Amino acid sequence: MSRHWPRRASLAAFAVALIGVAATPAATASRGSDQLSKINHIVVIYEENHSFDNLYGGWEGVNGLANADAAHATQVDQTGTSFGCLLQNDGNLTSPPLSVTCNDAAHGIASHFTNNPFSIEAYIPKDARTCPQPGVFAPNGLTPSPSNLPGGCTKDIVHRFYQEQYQLNRGAQNRYTTGSDAVGLTQGYYNTTALPIYQYLHSGGHPHYAIADDFFQSAFGGSFLNHQWLIAAASPTWPGAHAANHSIIDPNGMPTAYPL
Repeated sequence: MSRHWPRRASLAAFAVALIGVAATPAATASRGSDQLSKINHIVVIYEENHSFDNLYGGWEGVNGLANADAAHATQVDQTGTSFGCLLQNDGNLTSPPLSVTCNDAAHGIASHFTNNPFSIEAYIPKDARTCPQPGVFAPNGLTPSPSNLPGGCTKDIVHRFYQEQYQLNRGAQNRYTTGSDAVGLTQGYYNTTALPIYQYLHSGGHPHYAIADDFFQSAFGGSFLNHQWLIAAASPTWPGAHAANHSIIDPNGMPTAYPL
């Protein structure tokens, strides 16, 4: 997948960010064959169920949220018609408990969210007790309760081979909401400028660094496949696989039905 919010609204499997710590300022000035020798560290960040913009799109200087144009950020249905509002099915984002401030009669959506990126923390803060106990699966998220763990957890979100291709929509990258089991949550983002890595990279005397904000992942699919691509730059093979082993998808290229 590619780089900024309209191009990566799905909170998909993970992103790979490369942070090169340059040995000298010249590392950013020249473009010779010796550039790799000037990099001291490469840090790979696996963002399970998150995109680059979901976590880092608000950092200054990155190709992120500030570059999200309406042509890519606006989510559309199967026919290409824009949604007026974002459907939500996380228990903390539905209406109720939130008020209805947006109505999309054409799609039967009454929501608190317009068809735009939004801050998840405004509704589910980082210390909200919305995380399940170990061994508990909460497909639609949990509302705050003393019996839950803190952490501001949200509903889980699909990140699989066919879904990712469907959501990209041949480069238009505007069907993330339609092709997700988490619908409008795909447009949510966090402010991560309080993270230790941000504080370190922006403190006095910080190292020179570069972030690969124009790269997301090597292969369509989840973390296991992309771990293999990180090491081998290739997909695994299945020698002797039976000819009947294949995916069954509908005319849209989707293997399952989702709310939209």
